[in-house]
Amino acid sequence: MSVGFRKSLFGFNCDDVIEYIEQSHKKFSEKENELNQKIDTLDTTIANVNTQLDDVKAAKAAVEAQLKEYTDKYDEIERLSQNIGKLYLVAQANAKSIMQNSAETRDITNREVEKNLHSIDNAHEALAALKAEIMQTSDDFVNKVDTLVTSLATAREQVSQKNTDNRELTEQFENLFADINK
Repeated sequence: MSVGFRKSLFGFNCDDVIEYIEQSHKKFSEKENELNQKIDTLDTTIANVNTQLDDVKAAKAAVEAQLKEYTDKYDEIERLSQNIGKLYLVAQANAKSIMQNSAETRDITNREVEKNLHSIDNAHEALAALKAEIMQTSDDFVNKVDTLVTSLATAREQVSQKNTDNRELTEQFENLFADINK
């Protein structure tokens, strides 16, 4: 770099040298301020990405908790279904037994049949209600999973974009830093 210092009795003119140093100092100070602002911007971007990552982790934990809740409900529904099936089989066996003994105890048998038919009706109603609850729970779960999948996809795109921006800003910073060090 060629600087036109005027010569004086004891070397270069001091005023020219001081002016050159002040200009250089001013340029480097401006460059330093600019780079510090870019560093602050990158720190803010990193903090935002970390916040979004925490949000995604929280959403994942919520989905896992909901999945456990649905699994527990499914297990309970399965147990109830088995019990209802057993009740149905018991009611069916009782009906056959009562019909075989109907000649001796027709009146008693008719009352027992009515009881068993009522149990069967209750079991059918319980099965219908259980079926409706299973379908509703399944639909709710699918809707929530769809919402969460959409939310996760959006968060992934945002994190990916922030990561790309971060890389570009880092590359710009490294280029500026390399230019300063030349």
